[in-house]
Amino acid sequence: MSLTLEAEQRLIKVDLEKFFEDHKSKWKTLAQRSYSFVKNNFPAKAVIRIDDVAKALSPLLQVDEDLINILNEKRLKQKFWFRDFGDLILDRTWKKIQKS
Repeated sequence: MSLTLEAEQRLIKVDLEKFFEDHKSKWKTLAQRSYSFVKNNFPAKAVIRIDDVAKALSPLLQVDEDLINILNEKRLKQKFWFRDFGDLILDRTWKKIQKS
């Protein structure tokens, strides 16, 4: 699912947007790898959508130690934080990763 205003505001409120900006190259690389994985494994003429890439990105975020640590530090235990953060990553990097 794409980033909604509600999710974006929630991320900003707990400084996860700043966390993204502080480590932007790491998250862009992870998004690019997820995009490439989907592109290389989907049918040749298939249109790659944000939600397709989000499904590939999600398990990587759930085991990312930096993200886990900041979520634990902020006592953010709900699973939606991983999804929302993934949506933020793709929202902020989508145009660039599509061109690469």
